[in-house]
Amino acid sequence: MYRGMMIKRLFRIVLAVVIFGVGGLAAFTVGDLVVSMNQPELKPWHTIKLGGEFRTGMEAGMDWESYLVLEQELFDELASHKQTIESAIQLRSSRYIDGGNRFQRRVASDWNRSYRLDAVNPSGVALLVHGLSDSPYALKNIAQQFNAAGFIVYGLRLPGHGTLPSSLDDIVWQDWLAAVWIADRHIREQHGDLPYVFAGYSTGAALGVKLALDAMAAGTLAPDRMLLFSPALGVSPLARFANLHRVISHLDAFEKARWLEVLPEYDPYKYNSFTKNAGKQVSLLVNQVYSDIDELRRAGSSTQLPPITSFQSLVDATVSTLDLIDKLYAAIDNDASELVLFDVNQLSYFKELIRYDPAAIIDALSSDASGHFRLTLVTNRDDASPSVIERSWHPGSDQASDEPLALAWPEDIYSLSHTSITFPPDDPVYGYAVRDDRGSEVLTLGNLSIRGEQGVLTMPAAKLLRLRSNPFYPYIEQRVAEIIQQLVAAPAKRVSSD
Repeated sequence: MYRGMMIKRLFRIVLAVVIFGVGGLAAFTVGDLVVSMNQPELKPWHTIKLGGEFRTGMEAGMDWESYLVLEQELFDELASHKQTIESAIQLRSSRYIDGGNRFQRRVASDWNRSYRLDAVNPSGVALLVHGLSDSPYALKNIAQQFNAAGFIVYGLRLPGHGTLPSSLDDIVWQDWLAAVWIADRHIREQHGDLPYVFAGYSTGAALGVKLALDAMAAGTLAPDRMLLFSPALGVSPLARFANLHRVISHLDAFEKARWLEVLPEYDPYKYNSFTKNAGKQVSLLVNQVYSDIDELRRAGSSTQLPPITSFQSLVDATVSTLDLIDKLYAAIDNDASELVLFDVNQLSYFKELIRYDPAAIIDALSSDASGHFRLTLVTNRDDASPSVIERSWHPGSDQASDEPLALAWPEDIYSLSHTSITFPPDDPVYGYAVRDDRGSEVLTLGNLSIRGEQGVLTMPAAKLLRLRSNPFYPYIEQRVAEIIQQLVAAPAKRVSSD
């Protein structure tokens, strides 16, 4: 009898948990649906579906050149919708008006597409991969630095990017990875004797780690060096649940439910609107990377990872800095690897208004800085100076060494951001300190300074206030130059294993 009572009690507990869980999930879904239905009306760039995009499964018979051919066909297909798109445009600065976007006119190339930068007598080769909703422009400045140093540079446009934000509505992360495989295979086949570096921003960084892990698992060659900028190796676990109402969102009445944000599209190189599917796919990718890293650690193969250098803001609203440390860098066993963190402005007049205190992270890292990688913090010289220093803990040492940098915090910037890391202050699209030939300030997406009543603008104020360029970009340039010198001075002779 007692046993029967216990079984019944356990059954009631399990049933209650299930009902509570299902009820909570239903409430979350309904609430999310209600919020979604209050989004602005969708435009053609939210509803048009391009059929010519690259998909996983197509990579087997495709090389870099054929990927570019397919990409051109995709942009031709986009052009076929020109009349429909233009008839719905309400912004003079729309990215979909030919020659109409003042920001896009400042650069010579179409940075929404994949590209190759050639070099005479090349000293190396680099593959650059951008982030979610971005374009190859996200790493333009890094690409140009590598190319100026004699590297052949491949910039990959990930599937679903550079065209319409609707293209991210039905993409899967395996599509992105398959495109990366094509570029990587081309590099190993065509440039196998050159030192090879992978540079990835945000989601592109996660794809690079996945590429290296897959190469190790398959016994093929990983890149010789990896550079990660604001790596997306920690995202909200709720992202994978964003598409729970996808079935009903196929109905016209609920199509807004597919969107997390529906915003004007004036940024020439980044979608402002954002599909829920995109967030889900990044979450799935990151969790697969986590699983692969755990398997690597269980196999005791961490030393096989190529040297990894990451540049990350200590505060980041898009990805988790703690997850980057706890997941990737906890597995690294390579003295040549490094994690570079950018502190908040310790002198900021607004420091008391910052709700996130990074001191706990800094203290935890510095007290356990004897891991198998170099830890570097770019921070104020002291709390009375805007000047910054490079504070580093070398592998195996708990003692920090400080080096002054000829850089300082601007007085009106309190921290870096996820979106600022790879752009210098004079970037023609996202810089905050751009001047024309006469020395006058030039308006960019990075220095918009508009004030008025709240709730009036179609763009959230937080998006307009977010930092888009990096006052310490010269430091990143210096560090990248050092890595280039190391690669060129001691190139790893590579032989394709295909």
